Amino acid sequence: MKFYLFSKVRFEIPEPITLIESYCYQSDFYSKYDVIENRTIEDVNKIGARLKHSIILECKKVLEDAGQIALFQYNLDGFLNLDEKAREELITELHSKIIKNLLKIKGISFSTSTKILHTIYPEIMPMIDNPLQQKYKKFINPTWDKAQADEILIDFYNNLLFESNRKNLDTISEHCKRTNLTGLSKIRIFDIIWWSYLKAERLKENRRINWTSIG
Repeated sequence: MKFYLFSKVRFEIPEPITLIESYCYQSDFYSKYDVIENRTIEDVNKIGARLKHSIILECKKVLEDAGQIALFQYNLDGFLNLDEKAREELITELHSKIIKNLLKIKGISFSTSTKILHTIYPEIMPMIDNPLQQKYKKFINPTWDKAQADEILIDFYNNLLFESNRKNLDTISEHCKRTNLTGLSKIRIFDIIWWSYLKAERLKENRRINWTSIG
């Protein structure tokens, strides 16, 4: 299957379902994080955030009214079906009312803020980890930084509108439902896919490994 990052970086994974199944069967993150129902902010440490209790308490204050953020009322398909202007308005609201305030907390990076929000809103909120941010700066916007969090989110969601991305995620998601691989939203499935691709890319560069399953 062919996938894209930010609508420009093309990569191919011949057996993405096998990749997802391997993740589920071998990853502690799946057994200790993804399968938890009704996750709370404290569960973010199970995906590698390593936040102290005092920082979590500060984040909770910022998130007290997060349930009122319009973006969080949608699942991924419902959000992607909105027109471009409506999507951008919802992302701007999220950025101005939540993400900016999370980033004011000492010890909270943009990556961590997205992990927190994904933990609580896994159906709609992606995790934008550091390797993905670096890819974005290299290929899309060299001057980007966390102050423009809305820009990378807009481009991330636009990327999911790519026909191959959306079709492939639908296929993999349906397989996960049939095989009872619970806890994996389409956003999370794509997270596993792009993370695996970027990790394989780094290993190819550093160790000259010739991967055949990810290209």
